[in-house]
Amino acid sequence: MRRSGAALLLLAVSCGGAQAPAPGTATAPFVALPPSVAATPPAAPQPAPAARRAQLHYALNGRPFPLPIVTGTIAGQPVSMLVDSGTNTHVVAGWFARKIGLPMRSEGDSGRDLRGRPIQTSRIDNADISIDGWGPLARGPVLASEVPVVVEQLGIGGFISPQQLVGERGDAVLLDLAKGELRGVRWDETQRELAATGIPLLASGQGRMCEETMGTIKGLAFIIPGLVESQRVELLLSTGAQHSDLFATSAAGKRLASRGVAGGASFTASGRVVSRVIKGAKVEVGSVSRSIDVELMPDAGDTECRRDGLVAMDVLRSCALLLGRGQLFGRCTP
Repeated sequence: MRRSGAALLLLAVSCGGAQAPAPGTATAPFVALPPSVAATPPAAPQPAPAARRAQLHYALNGRPFPLPIVTGTIAGQPVSMLVDSGTNTHVVAGWFARKIGLPMRSEGDSGRDLRGRPIQTSRIDNADISIDGWGPLARGPVLASEVPVVVEQLGIGGFISPQQLVGERGDAVLLDLAKGELRGVRWDETQRELAATGIPLLASGQGRMCEETMGTIKGLAFIIPGLVESQRVELLLSTGAQHSDLFATSAAGKRLASRGVAGGASFTASGRVVSRVIKGAKVEVGSVSRSIDVELMPDAGDTECRRDGLVAMDVLRSCALLLGRGQLFGRCTP
């Protein structure tokens, strides 16, 4: 999104609680699973999902908006929420929690934005969140995160992690960005339907996931392979960012640094970031190829979920993403 010449990039949250891990468990907050594990289907057939369907809106406050929005309620209060696959768990914006009087408390949770920068987080117990058309989400603790004032001005009061909806009804969620739809579906039949359309975003077995294993609030994010100007990269799948980017400290970022020109300002959950831009860079993910402006971000990124940058809506807008239990499948219109 462009607002006063700035791009809005939102948040990926790490929610390691204060509770110490049990003996023998991994101490790293993210565990990257190999493709062979990530591509394993459920062991037993799942029942057909009850109808759960929500409309994705590309408008806010009566104006076009480049990122997918759902409407709903938090604690019964109407709210617009961003659907962001780069956010690894559902999040309530701190400004909205205070506005409606939700109690927030500190439990030692930590947060990082899409650049790996720390952000202030609290916890809301037994959060009551509902999406119009989809219905209520599973009750439980969620994080509340402080966000830049521009997010409050837009009226975005929450962030929905679509991969966290898997298992509520059916064994997969279809995030159809092209058609503007979020649905609970069956993995097998929906994958077959998608396979007959468009072009692949990634091949079967490609990609990996970073899974939050510590604390009571779990997190999940997907990393997929790609090319930026023929440089191999691994990118966070983020529907909550308008512009794809690279970390300047990544191998690809260093090789392409000489092509960078002065860019604009981006707003992440931790605040304003000034970047350089590679103009008209060729970005390839699966069979999808786009010539876009790629931002070179100065941060080193999240070392606990290794990646070179993110792939955003400037590549994903024509895609349908099928999110399952440790599985990801995507097709896009050419």
